[in-house]
Amino acid sequence: MALRVLLATDGSPSSLRAAHWLKNHLNEHQLSITLLHVMAPRIEYGKQDGFINARKHSEEILEATEQALGCCPSVETVSVIGVPHEEIVRFAIDHNIDLIVMGRRGHSKIGHWIGSVSFAVFQRSPIPVTIVEPDQ
Repeated sequence: MALRVLLATDGSPSSLRAAHWLKNHLNEHQLSITLLHVMAPRIEYGKQDGFINARKHSEEILEATEQALGCCPSVETVSVIGVPHEEIVRFAIDHNIDLIVMGRRGHSKIGHWIGSVSFAVFQRSPIPVTIVEPDQ
């Protein structure tokens, strides 16, 4: 049975590094990978052009992450609107994910250790979380 992995991405270098880590450390033939991009709610999404632009940007992020992953032809891509850490945990629970993989940016006060979104996912997820360090 394949390990169901959720790779949360925001298109940042750290999330692309997490894609490379996943490719190099797990056997792609034993994985079922879902790439998830969460679009944080914004007022411009209420306007048709704003939402269309956000959706296009999300598709670009998912495509770049899939290219960085560079394997696994059966990768599923999903984008949702919501609070990133909440949606990542909710998606993982609702879809019986076995492992969440994500990069960390480290922009918060606690950021020199772990990023705020990755920290919130780590704290709230009942599912194992692997947080990939950024390049030093």
